Amino acid sequence: MTAPARIGIIGSGPMGTYLLQHLTAHPDPLDITVIEAESLAGPGMPYRAGTNAPYMLCNAFSREIPPIGPTLADWLRDLPEGRLADWGLTPGDISSRDFYPRVLLGQYLRAGFLVVCEAARVAGHRVTVLTGTRATDVLPRDGGAGVAVEGRDGPRILAFDRVAIATGHDWPAAPRIGGATLVSPWPHGNVTALPPGRIGILGSALSAVDVAVALGHAHGRFAEGEGRVTWTPGRGAEGLRVTMVSKQGILPEADFWYPHLYEPLRHVTDAAMAAEIAQGPDGLLDRAFAVLWRELAEDDPAFAADLALDPPAPETFADGYFARRRRLGAFRALREGLREARDTMRRRETIPFRYALLRGHAPFDALLPHLTAGDLDRFRAHLLPVFADAYAAVPHLSLERIAAMHEAGALDILASGEDAGFADRPGGGVRVAIGEATYAFDAMVDARGQAPAKAGDLPFPTLVAALADPDAPVDAPPALALGGGAPSAVLCLALPQLLERHPFAQGLAECHELAGRAAAVSAASFVGIARAVGGYGAPVGRVVAADVIALACLIAAAAALAIAPAARGA
Repeated sequence: MTAPARIGIIGSGPMGTYLLQHLTAHPDPLDITVIEAESLAGPGMPYRAGTNAPYMLCNAFSREIPPIGPTLADWLRDLPEGRLADWGLTPGDISSRDFYPRVLLGQYLRAGFLVVCEAARVAGHRVTVLTGTRATDVLPRDGGAGVAVEGRDGPRILAFDRVAIATGHDWPAAPRIGGATLVSPWPHGNVTALPPGRIGILGSALSAVDVAVALGHAHGRFAEGEGRVTWTPGRGAEGLRVTMVSKQGILPEADFWYPHLYEPLRHVTDAAMAAEIAQGPDGLLDRAFAVLWRELAEDDPAFAADLALDPPAPETFADGYFARRRRLGAFRALREGLREARDTMRRRETIPFRYALLRGHAPFDALLPHLTAGDLDRFRAHLLPVFADAYAAVPHLSLERIAAMHEAGALDILASGEDAGFADRPGGGVRVAIGEATYAFDAMVDARGQAPAKAGDLPFPTLVAALADPDAPVDAPPALALGGGAPSAVLCLALPQLLERHPFAQGLAECHELAGRAAAVSAASFVGIARAVGGYGAPVGRVVAADVIALACLIAAAAALAIAPAARGA
């Protein structure tokens, strides 16, 4: 008698949930255990209540989010009007092109997780969900891997044939830059607890916008009406002065209208990038950029002419791309960008160069494992900021809120350049030296976003000690390479480790794709896995019954909370 392959998934955020969804489409029964440190499986850190505030908006609109069961818009339409009203929504407000609070998206991800678990059960798989259980180590073994966990039943080791590390963001409690100690932006209470004084925000992209909006809500009031947003300070908060500190001193672009699903590009295609890769790594980045420049010049001749690059190259392109916003100043450029973006929504016509860059990031992502070290540095310094700017456009309301704070005199931005110095101030706070000028802040929040990390930074000491090269970047989805050429049963989908080679991995669509690739690799290895029941792996069997009952209770609770209609759309 044989038993199904045992799969362990560490983490149940979007990456873990999409991986579970892909795995349970496998035709043969699987025995999957999901290990989640938090008390609730499904939402993930960027969408978890308590970590995020209800006014923080996701910058992926509904139709861009790969569905887990029903689409987000359909799930919202099935909610009772009372629950919609809690979010200031009516059924008529729901659109597949709208942005919603991240915490609301977390509820959708939670409901989707339960839908996937129930669908897996119906398909003959066994899914065990261990919440409140932290994975403390991963132990590679011949033909599998163990996972050391600590939870309600104390420390123990679970045994698997395959393990996928799908842990998400990893934020230091006290981040540092240079000689300065910064405030972590998560949970958002770290930010809202700051007194209304001189507060710096390191960065100016989406995370920085969220931090500024959180400070605005904590120390004042936003009002929307007559087509504009205003902000007024609360009593005792008149001295709030927030300064974003970023290298270029510019703000992100507003979301614009574009067709979705994406229309194919003419030149920047997977096949074109594969052809460039086949020619070898020397000069690869410049050849690929020439293809991108041809695309931009044909799609948006006015944009290319305005940049007037001489010669077109990654370095000159990056400088020209951001030059207009630097010239206008951050907030004037923000206002003009918002007007242009609203116009694209009204006319349902896109901005060609931005749409080309938005679609082009995925083919370029495939290049990164093949670039020389020097070209990878050039990509990160010059092209990645451009792609990220196009990819990480911000919902209009979020930008309108920071514009309102600026108009009220409570928010500004400072260009630090490359050589700014950061140091702790005696008695508290942070000092920033830019050229001959020095700026003092009572506190500075780190809003630079998730930093890339190496495999050796994983919080699993036995696994790290077994790696062939702890400093090697992780290229998903192959298994982590172990010393001595030993076969590895451990796939790494941990977000910080993915970002080194896959800098766009934070997006939900990218999570879905990377999880699908990992599931395909795993499925190929399931062939031939057959175990005698009662053998290596009994520690897992000891908890299955209790957790299946717990999962059934969760599904019943979801139905009581009107999540059950979502299951009908699965």
